[in-house]
Amino acid sequence: MLKREYDIVYDKSILQWDKALPLGNGKIGCLVYGGGPLRFALDSVDLWDKRPNPVTKENGFNYKNLVSLVKSNDEKSWKEHNRLFDNIYAQTPYPTKLTAGRLELDFGFKTDSVLSKISLKTAVATVKFGDISIEIFLSAKRFIGVAKIYGDFNLSIVAPEYVNKAESEKGLNYPQGEFLGDGQFLSYIQPTKTDFVYGIVALKKQFNDHCELYFTVENNAVDGSFIENVKRRLQSLCNLGYEKLKEEHLAWWKNYWKKSSIDICDKQIEKVYYRSYYLFASCSREGFYPMPLQGVWTADDDNLPPWKGDYHHDTNTQLSYQSYLKANRLKEGKVFIDYLWQQKDNFKKFAKDFYGVDGILLPGVSTIDGKPLGGWPQYALSPTMTIWSAQSFDEYYLYTGDKKFLSTQAYPFFKGVGQAFLELLEEKNGKLYLPLSTSPEIFDSTKESYLIPNTNFDLALLKYLFKTLVSYSQILDKDGSVWQNAYDKLDDFAIIDGVLALDKQKKLPQTHRHFSHVQAMYPLHLINYDNDINKKLYKKTIEQIEYLGTGMWAGFSFAMSAQLYAMEYEGNSAYERLKQFANGFVEENGFHLNGDFKNFGYTTLKYRPFTLESLFGFCDALQETLLQEHLGYLHLFSAIPVGWKDNVVKFNNFRSYNGVIVSAKYKNGKTQTLTLKRKGTALVNVLNNFGKEQLTLSDGRKIYAKRGEIFSVKFEDKILIN
Repeated sequence: MLKREYDIVYDKSILQWDKALPLGNGKIGCLVYGGGPLRFALDSVDLWDKRPNPVTKENGFNYKNLVSLVKSNDEKSWKEHNRLFDNIYAQTPYPTKLTAGRLELDFGFKTDSVLSKISLKTAVATVKFGDISIEIFLSAKRFIGVAKIYGDFNLSIVAPEYVNKAESEKGLNYPQGEFLGDGQFLSYIQPTKTDFVYGIVALKKQFNDHCELYFTVENNAVDGSFIENVKRRLQSLCNLGYEKLKEEHLAWWKNYWKKSSIDICDKQIEKVYYRSYYLFASCSREGFYPMPLQGVWTADDDNLPPWKGDYHHDTNTQLSYQSYLKANRLKEGKVFIDYLWQQKDNFKKFAKDFYGVDGILLPGVSTIDGKPLGGWPQYALSPTMTIWSAQSFDEYYLYTGDKKFLSTQAYPFFKGVGQAFLELLEEKNGKLYLPLSTSPEIFDSTKESYLIPNTNFDLALLKYLFKTLVSYSQILDKDGSVWQNAYDKLDDFAIIDGVLALDKQKKLPQTHRHFSHVQAMYPLHLINYDNDINKKLYKKTIEQIEYLGTGMWAGFSFAMSAQLYAMEYEGNSAYERLKQFANGFVEENGFHLNGDFKNFGYTTLKYRPFTLESLFGFCDALQETLLQEHLGYLHLFSAIPVGWKDNVVKFNNFRSYNGVIVSAKYKNGKTQTLTLKRKGTALVNVLNNFGKEQLTLSDGRKIYAKRGEIFSVKFEDKILIN
């Protein structure tokens, strides 16, 4: 349950951008911080320098050449490999995500006593120091920022330093931006090296005892005369009034928080959970782009953003959109699927241009418009990242039961991916193999990272792809023999000494941040904890990870580890990893900082790079301890730690497969009540962990099932089981 104590509160001035109060509405973002001047650091999800890296336009930038250079195994070839495929991430400052700049409010003095807060319930921030009082929000409906300010101040706009720096100095070498003052308006217009122009526009309206500030970030991608049109829009909204805008903003957030909730007996974990979903709604909205690495809060440190603020499809986008379905936040999360669907023509072009095949393949690290950005080729140019991304279509279908979506989007996208792999795979001795195979991010970007095809990571994704296509073909009454034939030609998983290995000859040799070799266990559910053989494989594989230790883990590793423990029904272990994540890797404003920046000794990585994805991996792991459904039945409170067993644990309005909405209550080691809702009739299978063999439905019917057995209930609209 969302509580006031989970609000983001600071009792001293915030002096670092990554500790700032984060506001967002899916399109624009604002970081509020500073002790004089007060800063509103602004961002927009569609601000990008899209110029391609020149190397990606060379004739040698293709998969055939990548395979040749890797297999040549000489120093000259490896140097060319690095020049063409590895170092391009750092060769030029573009393509890159951009930050817009910031508004600075100068009240004439500096102080370390700024009191600031965001109410998670309302997404409204308040700032107070001395006689100064400010209320600010980013309108959930109008995509502008609005502030009511008591106190006199001078307003200015500051551009990031990297904008005008020379490229040799890690800048973009843009022409000087134009700063304009026009009556009530203040504007900053930044030209670039192309026709793309962006800017900030602010409108300040003075009243007797306060002023109101209306501001936004816009560009000319859609509207060539955007500055004048933005001014008219801001003036119109100013005329509408602060209170009216706030009223509709509050209504949007009230509806958002109704979608689902949890109530557990650990306030710290619950706080991270709710703050994460506050950030989720702030940076992921229907009709816009999905969140990149930093969402709508690109670093305000006068440098180009870390990793260029891109889309990493080797973990980041997948984790970012892994938990929203069970949390019943469909509109906010479906933006990732919409993006992949809208970019499919670009992905088809990339499949043809880079891989030389028909079908759909996306760059493992990409720009906002689906182009290759660069990075370690072991994942940035690994074709199987497409399958992992495509899983988002499958998950959406499973959780909604939407047959129209299956036939018009999920199946066509999967089919396009399948067609690409049928061309890409090579047959040897009756089996299908990739020309190159890796397991991100094992062995970083070294020769050793190219493992024996097919690695367990690649193999799991290939098996999942063709298995899903067979299933879709059966549901849609299509011929799936080509997919079944491809599935039958894939090897079994590589198991060495009883554990899932990297490939046929090598186990994970050392502590490592990424558990890519166990992809078959989670999130693909190809190996489930449902029989003695699989249970033994789970235990030994996880024991090996434990033995190697957490020394080289990052923040996301702890979320992934919790997910694995949840699949094994090990509640104590899952809870411990969730607790470590919440303790060590989350800043007070809810941001995930991927290193052990608090020095708890959890890992040897002591840095603090801000990325979002791990927060939603954390949410997913926590949700999986409360409800699992992947084995064909509802398993309520599947991985509850011992310390919670005498307490009340609840969740409300979780979404399960086929669009069934589930609420449940747990106490004294057993499920107390279960409520199921769905439009239309549904048959649901449930594992009996109610602690009794006679169960009563809301209509008085009795169900008899032994403890630990699965029973079925058919219902229409709503039913309560206790």
